[in-house]
Amino acid sequence: MRTGWRVALLVVLWLLAWGELSFANTISGIALASMLLVAFPPHRRHGPRQQRSSLAGITRLIAYVAGQLVVSNVVMARRILGGRAPAPPGVVAHSLQEPSDAVATLMTSIIALSPGTMTVDMDRDAGTIYVHFFDLSDLAAARAYLRHLEQLTVAAIARRRGVKTDETTRTEQTSKESP
Repeated sequence: MRTGWRVALLVVLWLLAWGELSFANTISGIALASMLLVAFPPHRRHGPRQQRSSLAGITRLIAYVAGQLVVSNVVMARRILGGRAPAPPGVVAHSLQEPSDAVATLMTSIIALSPGTMTVDMDRDAGTIYVHFFDLSDLAAARAYLRHLEQLTVAAIARRRGVKTDETTRTEQTSKESP
């Protein structure tokens, strides 16, 4: 898509958001669209961590998330309406085995969608996410859930073959520095 079409599309969206076609809205839309395209160029490369999508991985991830949404909604409704003693809540720290921005972003977004779980914090340097569980009566199950979700996420957005990641680069640098 050429830059002109991108500007036009953004201006149309801007005008739809304002709900009124006027000279001022059109000019401000053109200015805003131009600034956005300068600030965020459409064909910017993100360095060595380029990702590719796997249709089979995405399908498995969507099926898993859909199933978990149904199950967690039912469990949450039963907990809230059941009148039983509240389950012990808690926070679990999960170290990502594949620490990348794409994996962390997708994982934390899926966690935020699931009733009863919420991402509380992320330590980007350590590759650790902190997840709050409404019911943490089974710590092993919570950890297994996070490991499985990470495996599905990595399978959905796998790294390109032959491309070095930050982790492999760090490992190579460390081994070169060691005697």
